[in-house]
Amino acid sequence: MMNKTYKEMSLFLLIAFLLPLISIILQSIITNTLIKFVLYGIEAASPSIAATIVIMINKRCKDFFKNMFHSRHLVIAIFLPVIISCVTMLLAKLIFCFWFRTDFILYSISFTQLIVILWAFIAEEIGWRGYLEPLLEKKIFVKSMVPFIVGTVWCLWHYHYFLMNGIQVPIILFSIGCIIESYIYSFLMDCTNDNLISAMTYHFSWNLAVHIFAINPVDNNGNTFPYLIMTILEAFVLLIFLCHNKIYFRKEKH
Repeated sequence: MMNKTYKEMSLFLLIAFLLPLISIILQSIITNTLIKFVLYGIEAASPSIAATIVIMINKRCKDFFKNMFHSRHLVIAIFLPVIISCVTMLLAKLIFCFWFRTDFILYSISFTQLIVILWAFIAEEIGWRGYLEPLLEKKIFVKSMVPFIVGTVWCLWHYHYFLMNGIQVPIILFSIGCIIESYIYSFLMDCTNDNLISAMTYHFSWNLAVHIFAINPVDNNGNTFPYLIMTILEAFVLLIFLCHNKIYFRKEKH
């Protein structure tokens, strides 16, 4: 049983990491704009594609999607992630504008960018928080380390974006952000009874807000300050979740 689990996980990681590489190689060869755009979509969705393939091979599709998509805590699963992402981005932008004496401007996004951001709603979280995290939780004794492991794998998976110069955030800062956000994803899943909508909504709203509030260095003449402040604010969100959980478990014991 243990060997089967590791084989499943290895296959998932192999597909999730190799598919983006194959996609960017094909994008460099093919000239058709539409095909390149589709390949980019496959590249971005490789975690969910990998998870779906592994689940289908093991004939667990019906049970998997039934357990991960349900109506329990649906309101929290939709609104809490949006609030967290938007508030952290807004505060990061406000602090940046105050510190550097710049005007507060909201950025618009193109139709193509909107399609890419909407695609992010389903592209990754079926793989990371839907498949990999629950699998690791069953096999790792120290469950508090699972989001750290998933966050590290998730960070490494972004290698293809770095290869294509799609991410200008310093690698160390980006890595710290991925791990912090991985814990936030985990807490969102926990407080919504493993409703994957919470993780998917957070991923979508985070990607949308980071564009609208122009947090990335590329939107600030290479200035990493907004991204750094956002990461610090996310760490505070994580501390709030940790404190809430301690209070909750203390009440449960009484």
